[in-house]
Amino acid sequence: MKMMKWFLAAAAVTVALALAGCGGAPPAAPVAAEPPPPGTERLMLENGAYAIFRFDLPPGTVWADFSHISADYKVDQMNMFRAIRHWRLMGNFREYHFEYSELLGMHWINFGDGQSNPYSTGTYNGPFIMQNNMGQPPFEAWGVEPNVWFTISYDISGNYGHAQFDRVNAVPGADETGPFFFGLGLAGDGHMQGGTTQYIRNVTLHHRTDPSLSVVSFGSGFDGPSFGSFPPAMSTRLAGPPLAAD
Repeated sequence: MKMMKWFLAAAAVTVALALAGCGGAPPAAPVAAEPPPPGTERLMLENGAYAIFRFDLPPGTVWADFSHISADYKVDQMNMFRAIRHWRLMGNFREYHFEYSELLGMHWINFGDGQSNPYSTGTYNGPFIMQNNMGQPPFEAWGVEPNVWFTISYDISGNYGHAQFDRVNAVPGADETGPFFFGLGLAGDGHMQGGTTQYIRNVTLHHRTDPSLSVVSFGSGFDGPSFGSFPPAMSTRLAGPPLAAD
């Protein structure tokens, strides 16, 4: 009987310590993460993939009325240290460039199309790299911190394109009205490195003189996710939930 009483008393002390967090105070309640603002998407990009965004111009405007594209990004600590392949601007793509994969459940542009090796530069890759930003994003140079929004602006003139950039076909004509499709995002490296998860919001095509005519894109316009990617296309995009470190 004494042994049983001792055991029960010890068990009660163990439970009390556990409930108190072994520090004499009850554990703090979990803090709810701030939900992402409306229009925010969570992207997981890998294998050089980019998320597709569509821009429809306001009535009475043409392509020449617009100066650049910008997007806000947020990356957590873990993903800042993952391999970032590029932070290019891809496009301008046309609606007929997309194919629908029933297997993947997405509309996508196959960057490897037109080559015997599906992982080599394809007809929808180099000729559509409108701004050729390679390597690590300028996190350190810009003083970007984990879980803090930062903005990247992209040139749409074609003057900073890849060596293979096809200005004739990829740069919209001055009087074109769209729709226009561009690939954006912090592209992750191959599957061995894993994809790069990030938030993106405020994807905006800026009017040169009247901000009220700037166009904010809310996705590709297709049903379901849409990407430009080398095969296999394994990236994902969705609205929320927050990144784990938020």
